[in-house]
Amino acid sequence: MISRAALFAGLFAAVMATTSCGDSVNGIPVTPVAPTGPSSLSDLLLPRLGGNWYGEFILNGVAGGTGPAVNAGVTGCDGASFAQVLGEKNEYTLSITQSGSDLTAKMVSAFNGLACEYTGRVGSEQTFVLHAEQCTQKALNLACQNGNSRVLDLVGSSVTARFDDPINPRVISGTAAHTYNVTGSGTVGSALVATQSFQSLTRR
Repeated sequence: MISRAALFAGLFAAVMATTSCGDSVNGIPVTPVAPTGPSSLSDLLLPRLGGNWYGEFILNGVAGGTGPAVNAGVTGCDGASFAQVLGEKNEYTLSITQSGSDLTAKMVSAFNGLACEYTGRVGSEQTFVLHAEQCTQKALNLACQNGNSRVLDLVGSSVTARFDDPINPRVISGTAAHTYNVTGSGTVGSALVATQSFQSLTRR
């Protein structure tokens, strides 16, 4: 007598034979199903940077500005206004969308609402770089001690950053450089660059 185990094993082998050696099972056509998942193994090894990152940015440098002192490497009225608040901390949000190694992002200041939209790429050694595609037209108005005034329009920005884990980053640090066009009484077209650092952007 054939045991139930042997009978089951025989049936299983027969079914496997029909599915592996033919294009149908019991006369019913079999349609191959393409595997789903990442397009390549390298996609699995990319850092997961997408999401909203928050943290403090510290103003730690200013260059350029207007006035006769610029040629000597010293900022004028507008630069001096920034220099007075070196070390000031402000909250920013950096929202990142990721597609493979390509990044798009938007960074917004909680203090004054200035914002820039960026594109960039993931680099080597747990880094990425972003360059602004466009920035808000909101201007900063400054009053100089001599009675003149300045209008600063944010026209460009770049971010150079490093993250702490190659796959699942928890902290982003780096620097941001913001370029302003300077206009106002007693000025000739010029620009000012303010530099900020950030040490611990985290997701929230």
